[in-house]
Amino acid sequence: MNFIIKFGNLVKERATFIVNASNTELILGSGVSDAFREQCGGDYYQEELYDIKKRIGDIKQGDIVVSDSGKATNFKYALHVAVMNYATTAKSTHPTYMQIHDSLNSILNIVKEKIKNEDITHPSLVIPLFGCGVGGLKKEKVFLMIKSIFKKIDFDLKVIIYFHDKKDFIEFYSKV
Repeated sequence: MNFIIKFGNLVKERATFIVNASNTELILGSGVSDAFREQCGGDYYQEELYDIKKRIGDIKQGDIVVSDSGKATNFKYALHVAVMNYATTAKSTHPTYMQIHDSLNSILNIVKEKIKNEDITHPSLVIPLFGCGVGGLKKEKVFLMIKSIFKKIDFDLKVIIYFHDKKDFIEFYSKV
C-alpha cells in the first residue's frame, strides 16, 4: 500500500481510477465534478453520464457509478460517488459519515474487482476528500477514514489523496 497526498486539479493526474464527488443525478456542476466535465469532454461527457443514469435508473446517495474517462487520456475509469442527494424526496441533500464510509468500501471493492478481472498492473486510485466541500463533513475525519479503509488491502494499489488547496495539503502532509 502506497499513500501519496497532493493538491490541485485531481483530474489531471495520471491514474487508473479517479473518484468524482458527484450527486444522485450525475450532474457535473461545480468543484471536482466541473473539473471532470471539462477534462472528459464537456457537454459530450455530461450526456454520456445522463445516458448511464437513464440505463441504470435511480441512484441512491452513496452509490458508485463507474464510467470511462470520456475524452481524457490520463486515466481509465471515473468512479462517480453520489455524495449529494438531489432526489426531490430527499430528507437531506448532505452526506453522512456512514455514507462516506460505505462509499469508500464500495470503491475498494470496485477497484479490487477491476484490477483482478482486467489484470491491471501498477494500479492507482486518485481520491478527493469527498463530502467535505458543499457536503460539509470534516476533512480530518474523512482523511482518516480513507487511510483506515485502504491501508487494510492485500494487493498493490497506489492511493493518491488530493486536496483542493495548498493550505490543506500542508496541514495533512505529516499525517500520511
